[in-house]
Amino acid sequence: MGWRECEDVLELLLLKMRSCGSAEECREAAQEVLALVKERKLEKLKEELGIFR
Repeated sequence: MGWRECEDVLELLLLKMRSCGSAEECREAAQEVLALVKERKLEKLKEELGIFR
């Protein structure tokens, strides 16, 4: 993951966290963003290995 991708993830997280009213909501927002990153990395790995298509 390059710097630009990291910046995009952090921006998404900050946008989601702005609407949080509690620490629990912030944790849930962070978990959602991390799940998206994990899913994207898995898809990229599958493509690189030729499994995805």
